[in-house]
Amino acid sequence: MKKLSKEYRVGSEEKSLRGCLYIIATPIGNFDDISLRAIKLFNFVDILLCEDTRKTKKLLSHLDINLKNLISYHDINAEKKRPFIIKQLLMNKNVGLVSDAGSPLISDPGYKLIQESYSNEIKVTHAPGPSSVLNAIILSGLPTNQFYFGGFVDSKKGNREKQFLSVKDYKMTGIWFDTCLRLQNTLETMYKVFGNRKISIARELTKIYEEIISSDLKNIKNILKIREEKNIPLKGEIVLVVAGISQLAEFDIKKIRERIRNKLNTMSLKDTVELISTEERISKKLIYKEAIKIKDKF
Repeated sequence: MKKLSKEYRVGSEEKSLRGCLYIIATPIGNFDDISLRAIKLFNFVDILLCEDTRKTKKLLSHLDINLKNLISYHDINAEKKRPFIIKQLLMNKNVGLVSDAGSPLISDPGYKLIQESYSNEIKVTHAPGPSSVLNAIILSGLPTNQFYFGGFVDSKKGNREKQFLSVKDYKMTGIWFDTCLRLQNTLETMYKVFGNRKISIARELTKIYEEIISSDLKNIKNILKIREEKNIPLKGEIVLVVAGISQLAEFDIKKIRERIRNKLNTMSLKDTVELISTEERISKKLIYKEAIKIKDKF
């Protein structure tokens, strides 16, 4: 085997470290996605902080790892547990942090533990791995060069609308977590705020029943309605990936151009832009840009 240069050498840095906080990514569904480094760390850390110890035990059992010192660390108890954890780290104990699935700190309170660790000059490092956010955008078919993560969709209608309004004019792809139980309400709010944009719904990522449903906001509700009528509704938590303001489907562009052409025959440029922008729920800037192109050909 070819000898690795120093910066790529594996399995050695942990042996010399004491009092380190390890952020460890775990599989989001398929246990085979666990990294070799994560396995080594499970056998190395003195304490493992878990969102739900029962779920982590299933993974450890699958890996045939008998780590007894598991401590629950989640939204409810995090503030009370942090002083104890910091004390253990200052006593040169190595501590690992995992979530139920995927990369820790994505929509959970783990960052506060990292802040306190840095305040106490404790080393923190990350053993990277699976992430439902990255999986979902990769499989969505939407642009991946720029994107933002909006976290969980708010369950309250007013807050949900404000949540989407704050990013309405973003050109980059948006990603949110949601549940199937309130998906229809979320889609209605998205359509009201965003207009008819492309959307991808990802569920059961990396699992046997992994599914990606891609369409647009206007049509996706019908797709889900038909599934419910056939008694095959979506279940569980999902990841929503939505196109940015300028990422319009080609068939929409053709339809909108035709509407602009027809309206310009009887209406002014300003009124045409105002009307179509309102009815199609698309930014005036985009409609104006297309209208100018068409008007110049008249």
